[in-house]
Amino acid sequence: MDLTHLTGPGLTGLFIAFGAACSAMALRTLVITTGATFLVQKNRWLEKFSIYRCSPHAEQFRSELVATLKVIPFDAAAVALAAYFRLIHTTAPTWTNMLLTFAVMFVWFEVWFYVTHRLMHTQALYFIHKQHHVAKVTDPLAALSFSLAERAILIVGALGFAALISRWRPIPLAGLGLYFFFNYVFNVLGHANVELFPAGFARTWFGRLYVTATYHSMHHARYHGNYGLFTQVLDRLCATVWGDYEQVHERVREGTGLRSFGERLASVKTADETCGPKGSLFANRRPVRSRLTNAREGVHKGEIEGGVDFRPIVDV
Repeated sequence: MDLTHLTGPGLTGLFIAFGAACSAMALRTLVITTGATFLVQKNRWLEKFSIYRCSPHAEQFRSELVATLKVIPFDAAAVALAAYFRLIHTTAPTWTNMLLTFAVMFVWFEVWFYVTHRLMHTQALYFIHKQHHVAKVTDPLAALSFSLAERAILIVGALGFAALISRWRPIPLAGLGLYFFFNYVFNVLGHANVELFPAGFARTWFGRLYVTATYHSMHHARYHGNYGLFTQVLDRLCATVWGDYEQVHERVREGTGLRSFGERLASVKTADETCGPKGSLFANRRPVRSRLTNAREGVHKGEIEGGVDFRPIVDV
């Protein structure tokens, strides 16, 4: 959405741009997130492929809703300020420069997200990321459930990078908007707790590159590992892929998803973190130690719930 024509020399233009951006983002969230939530909860065929076979706790939904209602105006303010101060130098869109802008943003943000995500899983910085991990069972609303500090980091990586490269070569806003729309839609799908890709997909060459809903749901349930946004490339290069990912994906598509957060298909189980009727997402908050398995693909790092301790540990 091009807001530059709305921003006059005074503050009135800034407020108009903020209102337009906020309205557009609220509508986007309402339509896409509500639609995805309705499909996940009401479609029995999709329900068959639930990854973690339990529902988010009511407290999780309330926390995510409050966070989302903060993030939307925060994002809108960032976009309005970028337009008001003409931070991004633009050019007329063509198919070539639109696709090139999308590709450059995609590659850059994969790197930015992976690095900052891993840093925010350290003991010192986990407080920034904690809000997003309110979702142990993922749901579409989790796509915008962030602290404002984390959101600022993501915005700097996206809008800041776009502003920087536009100094070298102006970019089309249509290409930038295309990437942001893709980012949001696939984030919602990635948090749906439903696996859409067929059995066997995780073992294909593309399945070893793309981050499925199963892949990201395992990150939320286990607190670390599987850090990638849309691709597994950096996870595989840095050996942070959960060793039982392919087995979990197969089992989910068989219609028998996981019933326990501590459940592992290729290692000993950790502390029992069941999501049955007597438990909740906020029960059993004692520290949990586990390991990622598979010497070639896994990670042998110590996990402490609420953050990650990167010292090696002894199996439990």
